[in-house]
Amino acid sequence: MMKTLKSDRKMNLKNKIMLISIFLTTLFLNTGCSRKEPDKTAEPAATVNESQVLYDYLKKKGDYINSEAAPAIMTAAELYTMLNRNIHLIDLREADQFNEGHIEGAVNVRPENVIDYFENRIDAPYFERVVFLCNRGQLSAYVNGIMRILGCSNTYSVRYGMSGWNTRFAKTGWDQATATFPGNLTMETLNQPAIKGGMPEIATGGMNGFQIARLRAKALLDTAQATFLINYSDIEKAPEKYDVVAYVPADWFGNNMHPAGALNFIPKASLSTEADLKFLSPGKPVAVYCFNGHHSAHAVAWLRMMGYEAYSVIYGANGFMYDLFGKNDKNTPRQWTDMQKNDFPFKSGNAGGGIKEEKKVVVKQTQGGCA
Repeated sequence: MMKTLKSDRKMNLKNKIMLISIFLTTLFLNTGCSRKEPDKTAEPAATVNESQVLYDYLKKKGDYINSEAAPAIMTAAELYTMLNRNIHLIDLREADQFNEGHIEGAVNVRPENVIDYFENRIDAPYFERVVFLCNRGQLSAYVNGIMRILGCSNTYSVRYGMSGWNTRFAKTGWDQATATFPGNLTMETLNQPAIKGGMPEIATGGMNGFQIARLRAKALLDTAQATFLINYSDIEKAPEKYDVVAYVPADWFGNNMHPAGALNFIPKASLSTEADLKFLSPGKPVAVYCFNGHHSAHAVAWLRMMGYEAYSVIYGANGFMYDLFGKNDKNTPRQWTDMQKNDFPFKSGNAGGGIKEEKKVVVKQTQGGCA
């Protein structure tokens, strides 16, 4: 009996050793594959077409630039009536300009810090509106356009910026907007522009639409103030260098002067591959103008997100054909006149103190919108 038990124990031990050996061999085979030479017949990892991924992502997320929400612009008068409501004011100007005078309660945030401010400093959806301000309204429209593209549905900019808020700021802002450069203006329109096709390539390193959009937006905001504006006089020196886009309604374009060879893109409709985007040359600079540069700043924000070297004309049509505006545009929000100026109160000094400037307040009634 003892002999049988010993034999059984020996057999059990051998079985255990055999099982352990099989287990270790299997473990090695399963975990040691990385030491083998790679399979040279395997398909290479697919590269991400970032432009197409971003385009599809923005279309799926609401296609802001081609929607009725664009451009998210309010008047200075409208802002004044909302100051006692749950809004948050972000002034994008340089610190010295901000200290010279700003709306009470505004926070001074430079464009390159906007994304960090939204992600780490405020709960943006909590506010009824987050309103961007600058001196002329074009930088704030551009930054607002980028943030809207990123999905911020409650951001706005102010038409004519601080120039419309108080006449003091207009002197160095929109009062400079009445120059005229009529050299290459015409009433003729292109019968059918040539199809160029294709979008520029972008490379952010992002692997999906959200990542690409955020990385692209951050890169644009880092250089926002220095890169997205252009003087019409620079276009007139070498018009063949640019695809010039009149971002205005078709009826206005057909009944008013415009730069020779300009393409007419319809606001809220044209910036898609199914519409007019195919008429732009991917490697050619694009100069976009509207009436006062606010809606075109949104268009340029979108074009730059997609990789185009796009520029918004300073002051829009006001900056190069001020005295040629059609009869119906006289004394409307499209044209900069004394009607667009206000004398709303502002505060000087830094955010922590300063002297409040008392001004006579007259709220003017003007129609909203850019187009």
